[in-house]
Amino acid sequence: MKKTYLALLGLCLGIGLLGGCGKKEEAPEEETPAVEADDEEEAPPAPGEENWGTAPEYSVPMITTTPIRYLSVNVGATAEEVSLVWYSPSEEAGQVSWTRAEDENFEDPMVFSASVTPSKVTAGYYVNRVTVTGLLPETEYLYQVGNEAAMSPAYYYTTPPFSDTFRFTAVGDIQIGKPVDELDWQKNNWHRLLNKVKYHFPDTSFLVSLGDQVNDYDDGEQYNAILNQGVLYSLSLAPVKGNHDVGGPQYSEHFMLPNQSSLGTCDDEGDGDYWFTRGNALFMVLDTMDAAKWGEHERFIESAVEANPDAGWRIVFSHFSPYNGYESYLENAQNLRPYFLSFTEKYDIDLVMCGHDHAYVRTYFVKGDGSYKEYESPAVNPEGTMYLTLSSSSGSLYRRPVSQNEAAVSSKRDTPEVTDVQITPDSLKVSTYNAETWEVTDEFEIQKPET
Repeated sequence: MKKTYLALLGLCLGIGLLGGCGKKEEAPEEETPAVEADDEEEAPPAPGEENWGTAPEYSVPMITTTPIRYLSVNVGATAEEVSLVWYSPSEEAGQVSWTRAEDENFEDPMVFSASVTPSKVTAGYYVNRVTVTGLLPETEYLYQVGNEAAMSPAYYYTTPPFSDTFRFTAVGDIQIGKPVDELDWQKNNWHRLLNKVKYHFPDTSFLVSLGDQVNDYDDGEQYNAILNQGVLYSLSLAPVKGNHDVGGPQYSEHFMLPNQSSLGTCDDEGDGDYWFTRGNALFMVLDTMDAAKWGEHERFIESAVEANPDAGWRIVFSHFSPYNGYESYLENAQNLRPYFLSFTEKYDIDLVMCGHDHAYVRTYFVKGDGSYKEYESPAVNPEGTMYLTLSSSSGSLYRRPVSQNEAAVSSKRDTPEVTDVQITPDSLKVSTYNAETWEVTDEFEIQKPET
């Protein structure tokens, strides 16, 4: 593993040288070079005994070494696609050059032309958007973005297996910038957590961020801290819109989302609900920022399920949680709850994953009438839906939840966490880790043998 990181670093460096709806509720710029490692693989520390330095540094040239800014790699509609967004000072449309890793000089790349629009928030820059298609499973690629006026360094992107057995990674509120005087510390935590993700889950299909990417929606420095991370240049991101992302077009400019609907939109920026598939799973992402639009989400769920009737697993992502634990947010959760109960049982939703709380809550299995059933893990063919609300992934804020009858686990955390979700045709296993020590803080499995 360590030798792989170092090989990637050397090649990347060599190539790189070439070239209101909602209301708010209350790290170093360049990455450090990888350290030389011995030829022999070292045994990893035991679970719970890791530290931040356990994961090797994943270092590549930053996009800020060029005139290009804010490179964002986003999930495609299927595993065969990936979408890229970047800012360029050139008003001419850019391109993505995408090739096999062995084609280091880009002699035979696939070329995809971007659509380009002037940025509404960054003067003198233009937003480029493009979807790369035709990807192959378990294949290592190199890509560059830009045009003759400005070209990025070359970055690696490795596709995961295209299989009904896969994993994805989830994080709760990154919310870099709360408080603003700790932005560098939070960015460093975020950077170290991403290194852990790359180290432990190199085969992860995508990373979902469950809302509040930043604390101040219009702060370019905060967006730079989130996106200017080497790991994110090589990993697809599925963002969820949070209340701190609301207020202007920044969120819309930074991300390109698949199968996006006009339902649940907020800010008049078109950030409606969207869906995508991986393996035998359907992922439905809700924009719950406008309470006046909460009734639209069931129509979106219905349309996504109708488009994917054979999906064995149905998973919903939302920033606001119907079953959170922070006392000041309970009223909002209770108001939102009937809308979720109206579709979760009707459309057989297995798992709802949320953020917002900065506290960790996992419920029992909640049925459509609001009652719940307790199951030991593994739960075999459980009745109802499990709701999982994640804590902070950057350490920006931790809150203490109050007890609720529906909560199987409810806890205040004191260090960044990351959640791994492993899916097979007949099982779904959720494991949450203390990102620093890699201790498992919660784990649960659902089994559906007939799937």
